Amino acid sequence: MQSLGEQLSSGTHAKTTAEKRRKLDKLIQIIAGGTVSIFVVSVIWGIIYSIIIVKGEVFAGLIFLIVILGLVLFALLALYRDSLLKRSTKRENEQPMLQANDTGKILSEGRLDPLPSVTDRTTELLRTEKKKGKTS
Repeated sequence: MQSLGEQLSSGTHAKTTAEKRRKLDKLIQIIAGGTVSIFVVSVIWGIIYSIIIVKGEVFAGLIFLIVILGLVLFALLALYRDSLLKRSTKRENEQPMLQANDTGKILSEGRLDPLPSVTDRTTELLRTEKKKGKTS
């Protein structure tokens, strides 16, 4: 058996390790994003300068720019989709799964008390008025 201090320190160690890993992943993403951005900007500048300005072929340069920008947009959307998938699977993994013998908890936890309806009271009033009308 572990003492309470050992349990707390191992839990704290796991949290700090996970936090360091998240920070490192963010740093890698920032550096990779910056590098790719510099590369894309230099390619676009090269197309604009070499093809459009120097050669004077505006139409060919614009077509080439549209293709390059389309590829960049495609890559960004694919990365965004992957991040959404990772985020959704992470949330699904965090939710506790109930065992087959725990299915009774599902019904007992989510019960709501029924609220009285407006029509309940008016229906009772109609019944009392009907009874009063018969006795008269």
